[in-house]
Amino acid sequence: MPIKGYGVWAAKPVRYTYEDRHQDDKSPHLSLFYTDNDSGEGRAAINIKSGNLEESRLAYWTVSKFEHPVTTDLASLQPGFKPLDGTDGLALDFIRGNLFDRSTGRILPHDVDGPDNDILDQLKPILDRAIAEDATAYIYGTEFDNGKGTHNVHMNQGNTGRWLRDNGVFQDGGLIIQFKDHWEAVFIGFASQAVHTDDGPGKDAGNPVPKTGFLTWANFLSPDVPPSDREGDDLTDSPVAITEALVNPPGPDGQPGSEPETVTLTNRTENEVDVSGWSIKNKASQRQILPPGSLIAAKAALTVAVPQAPLSNQGGTITLLNADGLKVSGVSYSKEQAREGRVPWN
Repeated sequence: MPIKGYGVWAAKPVRYTYEDRHQDDKSPHLSLFYTDNDSGEGRAAINIKSGNLEESRLAYWTVSKFEHPVTTDLASLQPGFKPLDGTDGLALDFIRGNLFDRSTGRILPHDVDGPDNDILDQLKPILDRAIAEDATAYIYGTEFDNGKGTHNVHMNQGNTGRWLRDNGVFQDGGLIIQFKDHWEAVFIGFASQAVHTDDGPGKDAGNPVPKTGFLTWANFLSPDVPPSDREGDDLTDSPVAITEALVNPPGPDGQPGSEPETVTLTNRTENEVDVSGWSIKNKASQRQILPPGSLIAAKAALTVAVPQAPLSNQGGTITLLNADGLKVSGVSYSKEQAREGRVPWN
């Protein structure tokens, strides 16, 4: 069942407090206080440790140069809380929105001795800069039932157990910050959450896929997992990557003789990969199905024309799905990047 009261708060962060391991070692939060055009401060309650006793660590991504089409719409918001229903283009989804590169994440504990080794060490510098530079924060989560504030500022799908009821799609939390000359973002999940979830609609939307034995963020990011195991899971789950797209070919779109929009797929493995029946999906969920006989040799690339999944010049997302409909690779690009015509990704 989707969480209630989901939306985004446009505001100015002004200060924060947090609970270290001595103050609360069970369910600690960082409280980010902010102001908007209404009187009084609001508070964002940001989880810095999971309540899952078997796996309490967080999965954490920072994007120091956030280039995503959602920023265009965010920049036009007025201060205050804007409710979102999941079909709104502003809603976040860690899996379907292609917000970050999975491999850049870290699994971190709440509060341990030493530098750069826990979630607080990561959050505090970003918030300090945002406050000092009078940046605008777009805080995604659910509105408090009482009082001015928001919580669930984290991934809200792929849960099990008592958190299963919170699962849904396009209802993830996050923190996107607009500085004067660039955007940054912070995304927090729980190490125990599934990396693939049910698209819905229906009661299973956001639930782990498969229902048992599913992969979690810990499989790919935990320092406790041997590197060879992490790499093996990563290549099995994502053997092919989107590495380039011709988003905006020269000349008028769709005219006879003009160069087609294309997506380049690169085989990351040492073996040939058959991508027949796989699909390339754009932000509007239009799909280009790859025909029978679509093979990519080891470490080679295949460039595919995508007339059935046109790429917007206003910014968008591109997702590669396997024959079972599970995400294999995903990227995003901004309106500014589209102007260049060809967009590369590492």
